[in-house]
Amino acid sequence: MAYSNELTEIAINELKAHGIKAQLRDTNGGHIEVAWQVVPEKEVRRIVVAKTTSDWRSRLNTRADVRRLLRADNVSLKMSQEKPKKPTQLLAEKAMSLPQPDVLPIPDQVAAMRSEMADLSELVVRLVKIVTGVRDTIAAYVPKPVEAAPKPASSRSVKLVEYLSHDRWVTIDTLPRDTGLTAEQIKLKLQYLKNHDEIEIFRGQVKLKPPKEGKAAKKKVHWKTAQKMAREAAEAAKPPAGKNGKTAKGALRAAGSIRPARAARAVFG
Repeated sequence: MAYSNELTEIAINELKAHGIKAQLRDTNGGHIEVAWQVVPEKEVRRIVVAKTTSDWRSRLNTRADVRRLLRADNVSLKMSQEKPKKPTQLLAEKAMSLPQPDVLPIPDQVAAMRSEMADLSELVVRLVKIVTGVRDTIAAYVPKPVEAAPKPASSRSVKLVEYLSHDRWVTIDTLPRDTGLTAEQIKLKLQYLKNHDEIEIFRGQVKLKPPKEGKAAKKKVHWKTAQKMAREAAEAAKPPAGKNGKTAKGALRAAGSIRPARAARAVFG
């Protein structure tokens, strides 16, 4: 007779629950073979279990193997414990039973209504106090409108050179933010300065070029000031006028037709 252990008991009990007799046989490898046949027409099924159980999973695996082979033979599995069925109530008895109305008596309804009205009145009073406090707070504090920085009337009023530096690079993307000009205006101004060899641009950054040695940087003069200076220089270059608005050359020309003393007075005053 083959050796029987806990695993073989699990397999035999599972087969007995379905009315199947099992046979045990020792294998040459030191294990136990459990064999059964549902009907003579079906195939003989076998599973091999160890003589010593390793852990709790071997018990579950044995039961699962037996049930899998039973399902392959079209054997409907029976539950070990069937749930008790609840007693069903007769339809006629249920139909004949009258519903029990759940209605509160009128005094209780009036008391409940008064309580709800009192709670509602208290909530309304609290809401009015909160709204009044918020209204007074808003009326007492009126924030001043934020004044936007005035835009320059013209791009010529903004000197881009004042925002550049000789000793550090300035990012071109920050110039519209600092100067208030548009990107197109910044581009035109940088192009003008580059054409006059006053700046150098490298990888989106710009820097003023240092003045050349031996050449002082020319100071820019307004065109009206330049015209005034030119007029003053032209007037200074004219020969000095004599007395009564006559020039020295005219005085000498007139000296030939007058007396010497009078001519000298006309020339030297």
